[in-house]
Amino acid sequence: MKVSQSNPSSLTLYLFNLMFLTVANRTSTAIDSLQVDGLNSQAIVTFKNGDSYAYGNVSKRAILNVMFNQDVSLGFWVNNNLVQSERATILNGDEFNYSKYTSKRERLNAILKENTPQLPEFV
Repeated sequence: MKVSQSNPSSLTLYLFNLMFLTVANRTSTAIDSLQVDGLNSQAIVTFKNGDSYAYGNVSKRAILNVMFNQDVSLGFWVNNNLVQSERATILNGDEFNYSKYTSKRERLNAILKENTPQLPEFV
């Protein structure tokens, strides 16, 4: 069934009205998790080292592809559609609430870093 732009299928409307969905876990040496939001064309990638980045203006077609095509490598998808994409942009703290989506480990590290006493330079 061909879906026209003026009359999208109800499945498409349902999928794009959801917020961030976690992409099914696949083996990756670099990617810990990937969450995508088709409605807002956004993605959040968390790397194995704990760093998380949110991207905007992500291709909706690419989002559908990674959600439904189990053969797509997460590392390959992130590199092609986020990191090296001319289209997608990294969202800064004014455009995206990172604290809502960062892992517990990152929040714990931030708390520990804030509460660590700073030693004078001569020590």
